[in-house]
Amino acid sequence: MKMLPALFAASMLLAPLPAQAQALSDPVVAAPNPEALFTSRDPILHRNKQTALKIVKELLEAGQWSRAPQYLTKRYIQHNPVAASGVDAVMHYFVDIAKVQPKPVPERMQTKVVAVQAEGDYVTVSYVREMPDPKNPGKTYTTTWFDMWRFVDGKADEHWDPMVLPPAPPPSPETALREAQDRAAIAQLEWDYSRAVDTLNPVAYASVFTPDGAFNNTKGSAALSKMIVDMRASQDERRAKGVSIPPMYHFMANQSIEFTDADHARVRYYWQTVFAGPTLDPAPRLAAAGRGVDDVVRTGGRWLISSRNVAPTN
Repeated sequence: MKMLPALFAASMLLAPLPAQAQALSDPVVAAPNPEALFTSRDPILHRNKQTALKIVKELLEAGQWSRAPQYLTKRYIQHNPVAASGVDAVMHYFVDIAKVQPKPVPERMQTKVVAVQAEGDYVTVSYVREMPDPKNPGKTYTTTWFDMWRFVDGKADEHWDPMVLPPAPPPSPETALREAQDRAAIAQLEWDYSRAVDTLNPVAYASVFTPDGAFNNTKGSAALSKMIVDMRASQDERRAKGVSIPPMYHFMANQSIEFTDADHARVRYYWQTVFAGPTLDPAPRLAAAGRGVDDVVRTGGRWLISSRNVAPTN
């Protein structure tokens, strides 16, 4: 059907299509006299149905949004993820943003209505929704849209429909290129970290962190550098006593880089620390393994670790 251009663009927007739509064997068919569906022998149900009819004809079809306070309560609660609540917000969107121009109310309803149900304070209107067939250009298929309102003293006070958030737009080529470069820089940062700790280089180790960066509870450049100095001193002391200490290697795997904004990212990974002999005899020894989370930040054009947690709880 010809969907109502304004309210279906904000408070009753059409839901996005799936990538592949299912062909329907039986089309959705509109009632021949839709306005007759907005009546009831029950006076309260009849009043509510008639208000729903006026919302469709006067607001949606004719764009007479100055009349909205006659049919919607002041708070008009929206359960539509792209629409704001409140009659003032609805009117602001259609009058000031969508620039909907009012036109005469049609003598006969133009919207293709399938059914109208009313019970208690609720009225539900189902519509024919005609969509382009993604498998057959130039052809269409039909499905169903609905609006449900809850009425208070003859005015719509709350609204539901099947709207979902639209997919995020694809990144621009510039954004995609920058993110690819940032991912490569963060991967290099993690390699630089591993080499610095494996070679017990205190200067190189501290340089991959921000000045106030932290490894678990060790925080700040001086403390981080001292941690590596102490590790080297401990190994030198053990070697002086004749203890053979094989090379140490840090492995990181299954890395996932999630950008929280243009200059901050979170790196999740699994890690292992392995002591290796010069040959397979003695065989390499797994010293420790775990899961880690690094918070990294772009500082002065470089990506640096602001926090490295190798024992996260979540």
